[in-house]
Amino acid sequence: MGRPRLHDEHLRQRLLEAATDLLAVDGPDFSLRPLVASVGTSTSAVYSLFGSRGELIEAITLRAARSFVDAQQAVTADSAVELVPALARAMRDWARQHAAMFQVVFGRSDASVAIAEARESTTDPLLEAVTAAAEEGVLHGDPAVVTQTIFAGVHGFITLELLGLYPDGQSDALFESLLAAIWRSWATPKHLHAVA
Repeated sequence: MGRPRLHDEHLRQRLLEAATDLLAVDGPDFSLRPLVASVGTSTSAVYSLFGSRGELIEAITLRAARSFVDAQQAVTADSAVELVPALARAMRDWARQHAAMFQVVFGRSDASVAIAEARESTTDPLLEAVTAAAEEGVLHGDPAVVTQTIFAGVHGFITLELLGLYPDGQSDALFESLLAAIWRSWATPKHLHAVA
């Protein structure tokens, strides 16, 4: 009978979850000792399962970015008019449920090629929706520029909200006002007031 495998997928997932919280709070220089202590293992598990601290940080970031993209890809809508703001709402909902992961995806760390690509992929669903909306004559302008401005507005709002800078009970109305203002800046005349 073989020896039980101590460094398994279950431990890997527990390390990823715990390390996500540490990376979000302390940045990429977080200590491995509190990490391994929190899941009842040793630093050898980190090196066995991930190879290095850098690969652990990469795994954390890729996992968080994938989750963020998956949340957007799960959104369905009957039209481009509905899909673009629905994606913005999905980003915000995901970030409020996964604040540490949001900090990880867009926080400070030395970006490997894989991390840079993962971060770039976070706007892909929105770019697809904006491109379709432009092709349908709902939005005007370069879809890449439109996407970046929508994303910047939504990301900024989320960041401030997670910092607790909006009054309780008012953040939903403020977010909807932001979406309406962003929409009006890019909507064609026929669809100017589609997002109220």
